[in-house]
Amino acid sequence: MLDGGVAQVLEKALPLGIRVAYCPRGPLVDDAALPDAIVALRRSLARGGRCAALLCDPETAPRDDLRRALARAGVGVASVHVQPGRTLILDPSREPDELLAAMRKKTRQYIHKAERAGVATEETDDLARFHRLLRGVGERDGFAVRSLGYLERLRDGLGDRLHTLMAAVGGEDVGGLMLARMGERAWELYGGWSGTHGEDRPFYLLKWRALMRMRQLGVRRYDMWGITESGGRDDPLSGVEQFKLGFGGEVVAFVGALETPVTRVLFPLWQLAGRTRLAAAAG
Repeated sequence: MLDGGVAQVLEKALPLGIRVAYCPRGPLVDDAALPDAIVALRRSLARGGRCAALLCDPETAPRDDLRRALARAGVGVASVHVQPGRTLILDPSREPDELLAAMRKKTRQYIHKAERAGVATEETDDLARFHRLLRGVGERDGFAVRSLGYLERLRDGLGDRLHTLMAAVGGEDVGGLMLARMGERAWELYGGWSGTHGEDRPFYLLKWRALMRMRQLGVRRYDMWGITESGGRDDPLSGVEQFKLGFGGEVVAFVGALETPVTRVLFPLWQLAGRTRLAAAAG
């Protein structure tokens, strides 16, 4: 707990008994208080000894005056990204017709096409079913997939605030989406399309049904959890970005990961090896 704010600090062990501290999406304070809050966390961690660095990832917009204030406090922008630097936010509390009208024409058409094609969607507690689909997507597209045990631990921690939705065509699972919900906010965690039955556009309908489910639960801020950092079409993930942008919403940018030395003599070890380890662990 901070004076006037809140922070969750996670610690990760590095070789030789050295630690690095990470504050995901925090500290939660007013922008003007952010430099002082990070300094307070740094001082607290220094008392424990052998902590090389503190990395913070606040939901704060990038501003030159804030960066200057952070620099004066000894806080710089890190070269690693643990959380997305840009994301897309939608408000599911709006009327469905408003949400549809704000979408790109093709996105709206594809949602209706999937409905006419009889794509079935449902919310499920069967994490093994979701994991099978996600593992297949990962093998096809070449990205790592968390273990089933990891997803089960997520469910244990979040309970009924974890939502898993599936899309099926003719009884075949073709899409899955997992979300976390906290109060009026929801985040997409994992998801993917099998690559089959593309003509029926199942993943468009699955996203729409997820939005409607979150609307039922009172969500007002639905985070699609990341778009490309550059926003350019040359990015290998530009296709995913264009798919997300088709749903409308607001593109939001954050200041990025902020790093500061806790024990200065150990900080070079973080710069040499710790950044890569932490980013890999968070990926």
